[in-house]
Amino acid sequence: MTQPQTLTAGARLTGAVLCAFLAVLTAAWLARDVHAARSLADLWWFWSGAPKHGGTPLTTGVLDLVLLVVYAVAAAVVPRSPAAAAVLCCVGAVTAALRVSSLWVLHHDDWTDSTALHDLHRRALLSTFAALAAGLALVITAAAGRRPDGAPGPRPAARPGAGAALTAFVLLGAAGLVAAAWEIYWAVELPGRQYRSRFSGTHLPLLWIPGGWASVVLAAIALTAAGGGLARAVHVRPLGLVAAAILAASGALGISLAVRFELLDHFGDLETSAQLQVLTWFFQLVAGLLLVPVLARRGPEDPADAAGAPWQPQYPPYAPYSPRAPRDSHGGGFGPPPPGFGPPPPPASPPPGW
Repeated sequence: MTQPQTLTAGARLTGAVLCAFLAVLTAAWLARDVHAARSLADLWWFWSGAPKHGGTPLTTGVLDLVLLVVYAVAAAVVPRSPAAAAVLCCVGAVTAALRVSSLWVLHHDDWTDSTALHDLHRRALLSTFAALAAGLALVITAAAGRRPDGAPGPRPAARPGAGAALTAFVLLGAAGLVAAAWEIYWAVELPGRQYRSRFSGTHLPLLWIPGGWASVVLAAIALTAAGGGLARAVHVRPLGLVAAAILAASGALGISLAVRFELLDHFGDLETSAQLQVLTWFFQLVAGLLLVPVLARRGPEDPADAAGAPWQPQYPPYAPYSPRAPRDSHGGGFGPPPPGFGPPPPPASPPPGW
């Protein structure tokens, strides 16, 4: 049995400020694209990779919208959440894992053809370093701000309930395996240079995350959360919710493409790989939407330790072989205690009419 941990008030405040900073940073780029796009519909189709109109270069992707929601929710719940340390660690790790790809995407010279694009490139590079620093700071804050929780009374739920953990294991495990299977498929089907472009990010918009890298990160997040579901680990809820948001956004974007190009109307005429891709989009959307309410609910309260006493390992009160029992004549310590030793037996019921 491990000692319960909590996050100090200073660490909670620091984590909330860092999440708010990441939210403002991401919102600024999204606001820039909303202003530059002709409409929100045009921005959505740009995120899908099939823009309807050209014009002013846009910079963000759908994952920026997902991260904005994640940062805003984390900043709101960290001050009071019993799983604040897990929330900060998960948000920081996901931020670092996703944003690190910008270091090689922004290394290409595709964005330095004009003064305006050069200025965008410089701001995007500064934003990337700021996001990476904030993500690492969140992980450090979560690790350094832990303290033993000696508060008496029942503790608020930090771990998911048994049903939520099982649901997360099934859905997130399936989603992670599907993402990994698709990446293996593309590695086999695409030529070497073309497949490497799924990770290198050549000719991508400034803040986009390469498709191959995003798929690998999604698989890692989903499988990590699914594995934790077996043990009802504290990180299952925050990490599973992040994965659910990515799955729902990816599925919604894919289904909109299927509707736009009438893939559903000609589903029977599609190749097997295209049919599986459409089914994957529907699965991602349904799994993401199901996981959000399941993992957002709090689990059962953790049992409380004795009020006013420091935490220590507890043993059954009537264990036949108590670790404090005297040793027998042979020094083994495995025999039953002598008569009169140990706690008194539980009181019996009084006789009738007592």
